[in-house]
Amino acid sequence: MTDDTAALDGWITDTEISTRFPYYTRANADEVGPEPFSPLGWSLGWMKGCIPGVAKGFIAFGVVTADEFAVDPPEVFGNWGGYFYNQLSLPRVMGARMPGASPDAIDQAYFGDHPGVPDYIEHPDDENPEQSAKLAETMGWAMSTPSFPEQEEASATSLRIVRERPDLSAMSNAELVARAREVAGPNLDDAWTVYCQSALGSSLGPGAVQAICAAIGRGPDAVKLMTAVGGIESADAPSAMWAISRTVKNSSSLSAEFDAGVDGLLDRLGDADDADTATFLDQWTELIATHGHRGPNEWDLRPHSWTTKPSMPLGMIERMRHQSDDHSPTAAQERGAAERVALTTEILALVEGDAEAHGTLQAGIASAAVFYKARELGKNSCIRLIHEAKLALMEVGGRLTRDGHLDDPQQIFMLVDDELDAFLDDPSSMIDTIRERGAKFDHLHTVEPPYIVGREGGVPPISSWGPRGGRKAEPGSVGDVLQGAMGSPGKVTGTARVILDPSDAGDFGPGDIMIAPTTDPSWVPLYLAAEGVVVNVGAVASHAAIMCRELGLPCAVSVHDATDRIPDGATIEIDGSTGTVTIIALP
Repeated sequence: MTDDTAALDGWITDTEISTRFPYYTRANADEVGPEPFSPLGWSLGWMKGCIPGVAKGFIAFGVVTADEFAVDPPEVFGNWGGYFYNQLSLPRVMGARMPGASPDAIDQAYFGDHPGVPDYIEHPDDENPEQSAKLAETMGWAMSTPSFPEQEEASATSLRIVRERPDLSAMSNAELVARAREVAGPNLDDAWTVYCQSALGSSLGPGAVQAICAAIGRGPDAVKLMTAVGGIESADAPSAMWAISRTVKNSSSLSAEFDAGVDGLLDRLGDADDADTATFLDQWTELIATHGHRGPNEWDLRPHSWTTKPSMPLGMIERMRHQSDDHSPTAAQERGAAERVALTTEILALVEGDAEAHGTLQAGIASAAVFYKARELGKNSCIRLIHEAKLALMEVGGRLTRDGHLDDPQQIFMLVDDELDAFLDDPSSMIDTIRERGAKFDHLHTVEPPYIVGREGGVPPISSWGPRGGRKAEPGSVGDVLQGAMGSPGKVTGTARVILDPSDAGDFGPGDIMIAPTTDPSWVPLYLAAEGVVVNVGAVASHAAIMCRELGLPCAVSVHDATDRIPDGATIEIDGSTGTVTIIALP
């Protein structure tokens, strides 16, 4: 640790703590920002695109009025030490204003049973009859609409922007920066306005289903009623990868090339001239064209994507090719859908005598399907736009690296948006600053941010933050039952494999159960090499739960400190309907 990093008290992207909505949390934030956001990623993609869009989404949904919070400085999200923070107070206001809801119910929907979330303290302005009436209208719409056309249109728009991408290599640096600002600013703002409404709507149907199932003593069946709904866009990438993995598995020549390692694989295949290789390359080209925006920490502009670092998806296909054919996502989806249809008939029959419960359950199941689809459409729309900005800025960074002004292309993301123009005019003027920030940014990856930030205690200086991962829970013993929350139904026994980075999964494969802190869409292809999934955080509407239900994998969410408490190599059983994980044998 250098003297500069040892004395680091704040960071260039630190935000202000809101007076009106004073609590922020890292709970459930790992799906969006598991690592620190780069200065350019936050100052452009979030301050100019995501945050204004989220604000408009909350207004459109009916949670607040435009004059109740500010965008600059932002009151919808926070960032300290580069780390992303969810607003905790604002969703609770939604719970206070939403008919039939409560702040505690909102906490449960978004954060599960995660410890450390502070108690709700009522604010005199939390109750608002006009907004309650607006939310009632929105709830009625969300529980009855068969589709969300605005989200479908936003998805189509982002796809069009990708498909109409100009030749970046023929653009000037100024033109590339202008493109990045357009797609990560106004375009992303529009996409987030709609996506925010999809995300908020996705909690209503599942909440109704869970409440009614619990009331009739069939609580564990709630997740089964929301399984394999189909049309979840984030499941398309693993399905496409699965098809590629079958091409590799069934080809001796391709298998031999994968046996030789994924480094340089595409170059080697480019020299081949056989039908299997031609099929693989066609499938690969379509995968990257449609899903190349995926990658770890994909909400930030800086990290590599599947497009910029193809070894990541190739490595996932390498693990997936060893899985047996009976793990086909299509077959799993068909089985899950058949079980869901049969169980839906059974559960609805149990409440047939209660017209209100029957109607609410029916509406809740339908709403969950509509908004799970919409939520994943919205997420992909936003990530595609961030990725378009990433590619444009990577092109600039690559040129400046070749010209000797930067040490590597990703250094450009150590600038903030307001510095880009001056930097392009005189690249040598900021290289020392960029290098200094890079060293500090590397240090931020090694520290553990506070779990809760609030106005009362403020934000402790970064120099006081402990080492990341330093607070480890004690490993479990044989017979221990770790209680989480339901994620995706089914029981399975297998070998626990603790994975902290989707691009470094080791020899993870058949017979293994993935234990992860949390997952975003870039993890999903690994699911098809797994027997089941356990994550530290999440709830029934979190990404890991939705994806596992689509792919037919048992999943337990909100298993606190699972990555510490479950030893790598242990034999475990998970029950996704109850959220339990049992340690059967130690390695």
